[in-house]
Amino acid sequence: MKAFTFNELKSATRNFRPDGLLREGGFHCVFKEWVDEQGFTASNLGSGIVIAVKKLNHESLQGHKEWLIEANYLGQLHHPNLVKLTGYCAEDDHRLLVYEFMSKGSLENHLIRRGSSYQPFSWAIGMKIASGAAKELAFLHNAEKQHYNAKLSDFGLDKDGPTGDKTRVSIRVMGTYGYAAPECV
Repeated sequence: MKAFTFNELKSATRNFRPDGLLREGGFHCVFKEWVDEQGFTASNLGSGIVIAVKKLNHESLQGHKEWLIEANYLGQLHHPNLVKLTGYCAEDDHRLLVYEFMSKGSLENHLIRRGSSYQPFSWAIGMKIASGAAKELAFLHNAEKQHYNAKLSDFGLDKDGPTGDKTRVSIRVMGTYGYAAPECV
C-alpha cells in the first residue's frame, strides 16, 4: 500500500475539483480521478488508471482513531470481492484513502437508480449479487477464500472495538445511509 503526501493527492485530484466529486458521505467526500499508473500523478482523462480518493471531512465525527482502524484493517484484506485499498495519506490533519475505482458504480446507485446510467437489475443478476454479498460477508468472518464477482465497499468496521465488560451499546448510527440497515435509518 502506497503512502501519499497530501500534495500528491491534491495534485492527482486537481485540487479536489467539484466535477470530480462522486459522492458525499456522512464523514467524507469521494473523488474520481485519472492518474499515471507509475507515479500516481494527475493524467489526462482516459489516460492511465482511474482511482477513487476518499477524503475525511475535517468537521467529521469520525476521528483519526477510526480512520486509522479503517486504513489498517482494509489494508490487510485482500479478496477479489472487496474493493482494494491502494494507498493512504495521514499528513498533518489530512486523512485520505485511495481505492481502486469501480467503473460500474455502487450497488446502492443501481438499486435506487440514481442517475440515468444505472439500469435495473434482472432477477438473475439480483440473485447473483445477493449470493455474492453473503459469501463476501462469510469471508469477512474468516470463511474460506474463493473467487466471486461482486465487491463489498464502505462496510462498517467494528472488529477493533472494545471487548468483554468494556463493551457498550451505542445508539449513534455511523456509516453511509445507503449501506445501513433500514431500522437504523
